[in-house]
Amino acid sequence: MQPAVFVRRPVLNLIIFSFLAYSVHANGADWPALYNTFIDKVRNDPQQVLDDLSELQFADAEHIAITSYIKSRAFGALALHEKARVSAREGLSVLHDDNRPLYHYLQLARAEAFDGLGMAQAVIDDARHSLNWARAQNDPALLNYALSVNGYLHITLSQFTEAQTLFQEGYQRPSEKPKAWHEADFASMLALVYEYRQESIRAIQLYEQAEAYYREHEIQLELANTLFGLGKNTIGLGNSDKGLRYLLESADIALNIRDLQGAAFSYEAIASVLIEKGMSAEAVPFLDDALSLFSQAGNPFMQIKVLVEQANVFIQNEQAENALPLLSEAANLASGESFLQQKIAIADTRSRAQAKLGDFEAAYASQLESQNERRLWLEQVNDQRILELQTRFEVQQQKVQNALLQEQNLRQQNLLENEQKVRQYTIIVVLLLCLISALLAWLYINSKRHQRHLEKLANSDGLTRLLTRRKTMEDAEQQFQLAQRHNAPLTVAIIDLDHFKHVNDTFGHQTGDDVLREFGKLAQTHFRKTDVLGRIGGEEFLFVFPHTSANTATTMLERFAKEVSAIPHTLAVEKLVVTLSAGLVECENYSGLKQVIASADHALYEAKKAGRDRIIVAQSSQE
Repeated sequence: MQPAVFVRRPVLNLIIFSFLAYSVHANGADWPALYNTFIDKVRNDPQQVLDDLSELQFADAEHIAITSYIKSRAFGALALHEKARVSAREGLSVLHDDNRPLYHYLQLARAEAFDGLGMAQAVIDDARHSLNWARAQNDPALLNYALSVNGYLHITLSQFTEAQTLFQEGYQRPSEKPKAWHEADFASMLALVYEYRQESIRAIQLYEQAEAYYREHEIQLELANTLFGLGKNTIGLGNSDKGLRYLLESADIALNIRDLQGAAFSYEAIASVLIEKGMSAEAVPFLDDALSLFSQAGNPFMQIKVLVEQANVFIQNEQAENALPLLSEAANLASGESFLQQKIAIADTRSRAQAKLGDFEAAYASQLESQNERRLWLEQVNDQRILELQTRFEVQQQKVQNALLQEQNLRQQNLLENEQKVRQYTIIVVLLLCLISALLAWLYINSKRHQRHLEKLANSDGLTRLLTRRKTMEDAEQQFQLAQRHNAPLTVAIIDLDHFKHVNDTFGHQTGDDVLREFGKLAQTHFRKTDVLGRIGGEEFLFVFPHTSANTATTMLERFAKEVSAIPHTLAVEKLVVTLSAGLVECENYSGLKQVIASADHALYEAKKAGRDRIIVAQSSQE
């Protein structure tokens, strides 16, 4: 399941339609001038475009294909992705020539609609094909559109580097852009990449560039959504008052052009900020308006989100009995496997409401329901990941088989030629054998490189990028033996993140994973390349410091502990506290690594017993 269904994606659903404004003028597609008016209007009033198109009646395939494309983009601009998908499909059903720009415009519109429906993986190959076709045809307008659609598909698939590369290409192509195109459009797209990366300062800079252009040229649709992006990121930087002003202006503009969902997203975002500021009473009207608009637009995902937020307001105000009917309404909307995340939120909120009312048996049942839905959701996510990996593997295998078949065909062909004209083609045979040898050498080198990559993956913890438990113990034993053999100092530390279960329970497992990821990153940058740094448990780590005394290792760990304590600031999670406890052992008087680890573990226990957030050095063994 794609999380994007709960997030307003302003540029993805709206700004790309700007390509229509110059497709007639610059891409060589000979569309009738009749459609110029619709194309020019879509950036300011997509609903009016749909109303006007409904009055036109055409029977020929060409006009049906063009109007279907314009409808698909207008529906997409209004975040009505299912209608956009149906319109694109209707256009493709009457247009079968895949060597025309209009075919690829429809194919990209279809990919964009699927992306809005959370099914980006299903259309990524089609979108890439249209991008390559636009490059081959040197079609600037279609290429811009293809770059943007492919970029947003990569965002949905959390492939932000690929998305940034595509958007950056569009941003830096002034000599190839049609006159109706402006880098401000790609600036908005790049801003969204930085927004997803939580780099709000850079996102705001790009959004402001787009805002200035859209205000100057009175492009209302993109202006509303750019203001939404500015509002969200400004709030993220702590300036909620300024951010709320952006969101209110975005909602006003959206209502003026009848973008109901655009206004609803702004109202919902405003309500969330007010609730966080403890102003739940002021948030209620915005939630009511957002729910009404999402209901009119037929967006069940956001209806459920707003209903759950309304229920939470009632629970916070000690009116849990009023929350239950809202949650029942949300449950009725959450029908089908596409709503597993929403069902989890509904069950969790219902459990809190029932607990507030003293109905603990019902609250317990709701929690069981939440756990079951969460299990199903995790299975669904894992199945999707396995399918994606399997698809990539099969594609790679097919490429290898094709290469081998091609090689065999070339070899047989050259053998036949050599039998007929041995003397004439001796040089060709020698060159072919050299080519084959180079190919085999490349395959051998690539195989070795792949093998090393697999070994690295096997020895590296997927979350923290530190060594796995098995690899850590192997390297630790090796360092211990070297230290014993050369009578060199060696210090071993066992480290545990304090109250990590509380972090997961309070802030969620995603935050817990982020803490572990930042811990691993800090460890790799803080300690030496020669140190053995491994994860041996959930939040337990084993660090080995060769040629290092206990005093030196303690100093190193104290500095590292200060960096670890700054993780909440790095993650921008309020009220999160991250500290570590450590037990150190200098291995000079120990006969085996097991005794060293046992002693370090005992020292860690003493550190926890003494109140945590400290480093204890174990007394040297006298064995």
